[in-house]
Amino acid sequence: MKTTAAAGLVGLLVVTAALAPGGVARADGFLKCVDPATGHTTYTNQAPPKGAQCTRTDGSPISVVGTGNKGARANVVKTSSPANANAGTAVASVDASTQKTRDGTRRQVLSDELASEEKLLADARTAFNNGKPLPLADEGMGSPKYIDRVKQIEQTMRLHERNVASLKQELANLKL
Repeated sequence: MKTTAAAGLVGLLVVTAALAPGGVARADGFLKCVDPATGHTTYTNQAPPKGAQCTRTDGSPISVVGTGNKGARANVVKTSSPANANAGTAVASVDASTQKTRDGTRRQVLSDELASEEKLLADARTAFNNGKPLPLADEGMGSPKYIDRVKQIEQTMRLHERNVASLKQELANLKL
């Protein structure tokens, strides 16, 4: 339980970093970012968190490339996929069946990730126990250690709630 709570706190910091001003501009899509230190996963449609390893939800990797400009948005995200090299040109178009397959794959990946996040959320809610989780052997109900653990569990639960909401929104945005 302690590991999950700590991962939730780190994940909250990852989400906070992703929303910070001066982040990386994203082209499009939805990102799954994994903190290499903790293995905690965050889903976002914002700038990827610094240091996190991110992939698009369709599985294609991204890379961050600096522009050298120190303006408001000094970085841009470019896909490392050669398929996007011709984006915006006639060569970039694909036939309807290929696109339908890609859309189906993306929907399946998002659905799988949503199911995983919903399970993690349910586990966090169970551990939270309406704000009164059972104390561990080395903590009393009002001890600082217990209070800190309750806060960490709550932060983990809120993170999973945001991830579930983000994944549901992304699924709702997909074309049928």
